Amino acid sequence: MSENGFRSIQVSTISHIAIILMISVLAIIHLKAVIQPLVIASLLFLLIRPPAQMLENRFGHPLLAYGVLMAIVVGVIFFASNILFSNLQDFTNQSDELTSQLEEKIAWLEAIEFRGYHIDTSGITGLITVTTIQDFATGFAGSLASFTGSAVTVIIFLLFIILEAETLPGRLSVAYPEEVDRFTQIASNSGEGINTYVMTRATVAFGQAVIAAFILYYLGIPGWFLWASFTFLLDFIPYVGALISMIPPALLGLIILEPTTALIMIALLIGNQQIWGAFVEPQLAGQRLDMSPIVLLLLVAFWGWAWGVMGMVLGVPLAVIMKIALESDPRTRPIAMLLSQNPKPYEEE
Repeated sequence: MSENGFRSIQVSTISHIAIILMISVLAIIHLKAVIQPLVIASLLFLLIRPPAQMLENRFGHPLLAYGVLMAIVVGVIFFASNILFSNLQDFTNQSDELTSQLEEKIAWLEAIEFRGYHIDTSGITGLITVTTIQDFATGFAGSLASFTGSAVTVIIFLLFIILEAETLPGRLSVAYPEEVDRFTQIASNSGEGINTYVMTRATVAFGQAVIAAFILYYLGIPGWFLWASFTFLLDFIPYVGALISMIPPALLGLIILEPTTALIMIALLIGNQQIWGAFVEPQLAGQRLDMSPIVLLLLVAFWGWAWGVMGMVLGVPLAVIMKIALESDPRTRPIAMLLSQNPKPYEEE
């Protein structure tokens, strides 16, 4: 092939990718009510497919296997949601008492004198208020409530995906006989990558959340289950999620606890995250996504801008699928290599 012909193919490929990206972004933003539940259902399907296949071998029927798993998932979500919103209500009911404690703590700071100087608390009073923390908690719970409200739509999509999964490979082989192997490979690699990532992150996040819940409950921090849930969910957001999850309980600790006790609590929370992140996670398989940190942050930021907290949580699994899809086609493989942290050369096809 001539050099001009090769460049023409490259320009054509880039143009097609740009058009597809533009249409996808517009659809993601304006069709959120439909696309978000569909994406969640698709990811859930990839996640539950391996255990469903194990149960199918045991029970002998795929729908029964998926039905058992869906019942477990719905039951866990229902149980956790009840505790979460009850905990949020208890926290809201204590807002007046927390405001009084904050005012007392500010007065204590203002009374401190060192060589004739007093602490200026005007910046603190403008930045830290119980209302700010309450709005933060309400916004987080609102995001979860929005997801719970769309759970019916997610379940309906998931049911149809389960039914379609049995016949889709045969239809693809007829419609795209030359591409069916590539499609199958994308689905297989995506499922494997998402399962590995989610199981690793879920194990680490759950361990952190349980220990954080115990620390906060023992020290009497209002909304302890809410903040532990916050720790679990935000740990799925790379790099910044764990840090953000510590802010509300740390502020509450500084408000209601003695200064020394509050600092010890903050140190315990930091130690909890560091132990799980630095020592436990590396022992688990699949902790490396082989994606550039800046690319991952940009993708998570985009999904957060488009879909809020839930978008930030979904950002990494979607990035995994995108990278696997780009790797599967020689025309887009260079883009996948640019997204990788440690790209490996591919053999020419």
